[in-house]
Amino acid sequence: MSAHQTEIRDFEDLFVYGLEAVYDMELKLVDALDEMSETATNDNLSKGFAVHRTETETQVQSVEAAFEALGREPTRRDNRIVDGLLAEREQFDASVTGDTLLNTYYLNAAMKTERLEISSYEELLMTAEKANLGADVTEPLRGNLEQESKTLRKLQALAGGADRRTLWSRLTGT
Repeated sequence: MSAHQTEIRDFEDLFVYGLEAVYDMELKLVDALDEMSETATNDNLSKGFAVHRTETETQVQSVEAAFEALGREPTRRDNRIVDGLLAEREQFDASVTGDTLLNTYYLNAAMKTERLEISSYEELLMTAEKANLGADVTEPLRGNLEQESKTLRKLQALAGGADRRTLWSRLTGT
């Protein structure tokens, strides 16, 4: 929890508590996407991570806009779920011996992360409604939710498309 908020007394406090964790998540994912873009051996996957990194930078700005609409400075609170996902990826990176395995893991990790982001934004929007927060607070977050949902659909199409051989070809280059 941020230094300025020591207890959660109402729905707005709960919203800020969640917003701080989402802010931390998005900032950490900017760096993670950069690393994954550099590490992925499949050009399409690498380019996709680079594009999503740019989108995530915009999402950080949207979270900052929500803080500003509340009249608060953007503040981070450790998001231990994201920390765990990032630690898991580091452990995997140190253990993996093949490009196909690496690319497949990254694709699955990306879908898992998108689901976490979607759930986080849905939770924020539900709490914002209970706190009677205005559109100036919620619209930037709603935009992030829509973007995350779109990214997940793209990843799912890549991973579970009608032709799994296409996925294999995209990941292995064969």
